[in-house]
Amino acid sequence: MASRPSLRPSLRQSARALGHMVERRRHPQRFIQTDKTPWEEIHRDGIMAVRHYSLPPMASIPVGEEQVPVRRDKHRVPLILVPALGIRCWTFDLMPNRSMVRYLMARGHDVYLIDWGQPSQANRELNLDTYVNRWLPDAVDAVRRASGSERVNLLGYCMGGLLCLLYLGGHPQAPVNSLATIASPVNFHKSGPFGKVFSLAAIPAMKIHDWFQFRLEPLDSKLFHIPADLLSWGFKLTNPPGLVQSYMDLVRNIGDRDYVTEYMTMGQWFNDMVDYPGAVVREVIEKMILGNSLASGRVTIGERRVDFGHVTQDLLAFGGASDRIVSVRAAREILKVVGSREKRFEVAPGGHAGVFAGSKAPAQCWRVIADWLADRSD
Repeated sequence: MASRPSLRPSLRQSARALGHMVERRRHPQRFIQTDKTPWEEIHRDGIMAVRHYSLPPMASIPVGEEQVPVRRDKHRVPLILVPALGIRCWTFDLMPNRSMVRYLMARGHDVYLIDWGQPSQANRELNLDTYVNRWLPDAVDAVRRASGSERVNLLGYCMGGLLCLLYLGGHPQAPVNSLATIASPVNFHKSGPFGKVFSLAAIPAMKIHDWFQFRLEPLDSKLFHIPADLLSWGFKLTNPPGLVQSYMDLVRNIGDRDYVTEYMTMGQWFNDMVDYPGAVVREVIEKMILGNSLASGRVTIGERRVDFGHVTQDLLAFGGASDRIVSVRAAREILKVVGSREKRFEVAPGGHAGVFAGSKAPAQCWRVIADWLADRSD
């Protein structure tokens, strides 16, 4: 008589899954592994601060399923990481085994990071002039003082890359060796379906501007201020099928603690966003979305005329192969406007978040950046 299969393994798995579901609901912080790398604050101006990271003594660090040896000596030129607006700065330092900060330090880079803070309605008047002409130059000076280096390198993600580009284009003498950008749109009208909508909307908008001299600038910033919750839902709704699929995958893997940890940590990126200052949104709409000024390489920020032709630093730019927010075409346009002699564009796997911090990012995007920066950091 054939023996009946044991139900014990499936019962154990079900009990484990139920336990994880209850724990996930009652103690979500146990699964969220963000911002774990040690750092100290070296500069602050209002809500903006600059962090300096340190790596505890160790021979190697885990990155995904691999171990990356830790280089003993540091490169001479420090690296400043510049996050996008609307997200937490710790997106550069997600889980310990998915941390760009740790990876770059292991590769010998002296890593600093700008924390744009948590804007609220009270900060709705923050504009591009503040970020580009005040906070970025101050951050660069603070890092130079702390490191003892005359020059720095910059690495910006999404809007962070554009802020770096605007800073360099408006400050031709900036003490910067090189710039790397990830998923930073230069031609907003070429960014997939969104770009088509922007370009179509721009035609009547520019006509209205010409006929009636209508500007968004006089309108109250609170009309454009985007609360964190609304921003979070906006990002999630750029890919509804992917949102549903990811939740179904979670249900199937609810008994796998490592999977749940990764799911909740990555989810925290979009669940814990910050407000987008109204004055910045107003400028982005008028100058970048409707006017598409960055594609021409010239724009005015505050009282400074920005010319991307003045950007002569070596440039490395990335686009995400499946990015629904910033298309490869929109990001690649950076090559047309900068004055750099050494410039390079790479397409890496992943969407808007994946190209920057997905499971394939270390072997693709991060490795290329670390190698490229090494030649510009000594």
